Amino acid sequence: VPEASAAAPTGEVGEAVSRPPSRKPKSSRSASASAVPRSLYGTVVDRADAAPAATARPGPLPERPEGRPITGSGSYEQPSPGNYVMVNNAQYVTLTGQGYVRVRWGLVPAERSGQLRMPSWTGLSGRLFHVASGGGRRMDDQIPGATDRPHTGMGSAATGFDTLPAGAQQMWQNEYYYLDGSVTLHLNEDWADYNLAVSAVDRAGILQDVLQPPGDAAIRYGLVRDTGTDAAPVPQYVTRSRSADPFTVPLRGDLR
Repeated sequence: VPEASAAAPTGEVGEAVSRPPSRKPKSSRSASASAVPRSLYGTVVDRADAAPAATARPGPLPERPEGRPITGSGSYEQPSPGNYVMVNNAQYVTLTGQGYVRVRWGLVPAERSGQLRMPSWTGLSGRLFHVASGGGRRMDDQIPGATDRPHTGMGSAATGFDTLPAGAQQMWQNEYYYLDGSVTLHLNEDWADYNLAVSAVDRAGILQDVLQPPGDAAIRYGLVRDTGTDAAPVPQYVTRSRSADPFTVPLRGDLR
């Protein structure tokens, strides 16, 4: 905001006031730069959050352009066209296009439980937002019908429990992202075993998921995270670096 101009000099009544000749104000590069709003993209990053009430309906999902089909390449299983499944450490998929992406989590504590080495995103060109969470449950929700407690998607006393790194956001069964550009998603396994199934999805498909009411098919409504602006959250563990070690991408990257 420009500073207020200094008040013009005045004198006593009847007193002559000497004024310097008027000059055009100097252009200020710093003032001009400060007047240009700084992009908000990348300033809001996912963070650990509490579960919403199971009956809390999600807010509206803003419409973003779906101009170029999302395509994938890399190292993964492909049980069907456009469905990229990563089950082994160091598998990855490079996604390119303009549209929505679903990442479906499969935790396998019965095989190997422990602290999760979270997946990471590298080589981001363009923009990536975390727009919604769904699948009818957070992975730490109690599994319906299980008599032992706790018995969640994160594990049970019989299998052991998966845990999250400090500050990591609790995943839901389905996580939804919006991509405009290109990025590589890596499966990073360490102590705990997990799988990721990645596929393109349209906005209607996201709405159908997050609006599923609690009942036989869902424990809770989904959650919309997108604001429709550059202030929408970006995922944790994302970097623009193409040469970054996927295992060491920091929880909060700098995308600005």
